[in-house]
Amino acid sequence: MPLDKTQQRFLELAVIHLKTYDEIAKELNVDRKQLSQWWDGFKVERLEMAKRRDLWKRKCKNVDYHTFAARYDVLISDSKCTYCGINEKEIEELILRAGVTTKRLVTRGRHLEIERVMPNEEYDHLDNLALCCYWCNNAKSDEFTADEFLPIGKLIGEIWQKRLARVRE
Repeated sequence: MPLDKTQQRFLELAVIHLKTYDEIAKELNVDRKQLSQWWDGFKVERLEMAKRRDLWKRKCKNVDYHTFAARYDVLISDSKCTYCGINEKEIEELILRAGVTTKRLVTRGRHLEIERVMPNEEYDHLDNLALCCYWCNNAKSDEFTADEFLPIGKLIGEIWQKRLARVRE
């Protein structure tokens, strides 16, 4: 069930602005007990919002949260690597079936990352952001433009598809 405007504002105040329940209750004219119930009931939404918040704080400090979140939601809706085309379900399948062996899985690799299409522009230029797998992001580094890296990404994608076929046998 979608959140109503008050519930959405509650999550924004609690997760993005880190307001106290007293401050939120006063602003929204909602009982603290209700806020506690919402906090418990909206765990999935809270965690997703916190993920976006953390990424925003790390990468796009000069962009307001709502602008960043809207761009992030557009990127996530595609949910595949811009360069090789792998998606998170395929990455997870490879991880579970030993088709991925990187030691970095503790910190990177399980999820698509935000990367800069033009590597020397800031993250604050939202049109410069794309989704990318760890392997393409790592290989592209800050050296190659998207156009320069696309042929390499295509080859990485072919390797992923071969690995997926092998682990599915």
